[in-house]
Amino acid sequence: MLIIFDVDGTLIGGEAADWLSFDTAIESVLGFAADETFFAGLPEITAQSIAEAAVRASGAETGNGLEQRIHDEYLRGLRLAHSSDPLTFQPRPGVPELLQHLASMPGVKVALATGDWHPTITFKLAAAGIDISTFPVATSSDTSRRPDIIRLAAERASMPLSQAVYVGDGPWDMRACRELKIPFIGTGSRTHRLSENGVQHLLEPLEPSAFVALLQTLALTVVGRSQ
Repeated sequence: MLIIFDVDGTLIGGEAADWLSFDTAIESVLGFAADETFFAGLPEITAQSIAEAAVRASGAETGNGLEQRIHDEYLRGLRLAHSSDPLTFQPRPGVPELLQHLASMPGVKVALATGDWHPTITFKLAAAGIDISTFPVATSSDTSRRPDIIRLAAERASMPLSQAVYVGDGPWDMRACRELKIPFIGTGSRTHRLSENGVQHLLEPLEPSAFVALLQTLALTVVGRSQ
């Protein structure tokens, strides 16, 4: 079985500082404020797709380096936030123990699939003290669509997507899993919204024994899909 984790809001906290840094970067580069109306109209919630949409919404053309400037300003904002408060980006409850436990389980692989860019998510994970050196990782630096990011993470783990379970905290994670037809475990601060959208498997916090018990429930589904 392959367990693919989202990162922001799933493995690490600090979402308020994270989104503030991202929004500030967009406004700094484009002079465009990404408000709720803007986000409500986005088909994809990944760093790359948001940056591209913001560039278009500002009246500029994509592919002229503005997305990279947003990326750079975003990373600068994250570093400032962490410098101001070293505890800004911390592992969410149960996460370090869960990752360690999963690494010891035979027949289980772990990968990461995040809508963030690779340099920015690497910074936040390092700030949280989470070592990802042994995990395959796919980000929106690779591709802008979340289903494709998840698919790439499975490919990099050398596992078929049919044996994957995805763990995330956002409605966009749920939608990606429905498109890919893979099991989804919802966690984080939005579990009420996920429940309202029909997500059956919710676990908050990601406590190791409860997570493994849920995996055992899902195992028959995953095995059946992979045969």
